[in-house]
Amino acid sequence: MPKYFWTDVVSTTYYVMNRVLSRQILKKTPYELFNGNKPNIGHLKVFGCKCCILNNGKENLGKFDEKANSGFFLGYSSSSHAYRVYNKRLMTMEESIHVVFDETNHAE
Repeated sequence: MPKYFWTDVVSTTYYVMNRVLSRQILKKTPYELFNGNKPNIGHLKVFGCKCCILNNGKENLGKFDEKANSGFFLGYSSSSHAYRVYNKRLMTMEESIHVVFDETNHAE
């Protein structure tokens, strides 16, 4: 992973640690201690996995233009329920909920 993505590595690690890792003494996660209920971890994805970012009306597309861009997963949004992804075609970081993940292969 290039150096300029290390901030995303750290923020994603912090996000996952607060929801998944439990404290041995209390046998609860920090999320569970703060909110009182168990966290939902069904939305967690493999860091750096390939993904397709769907273009749901962001750009005006022609008849033969691609409907999705390829990219890779970088983390979770801090302000919404979106995923942070790197769009390879536009070479930008964006947040989107319209993402399809391929967790079997990691980004290259």
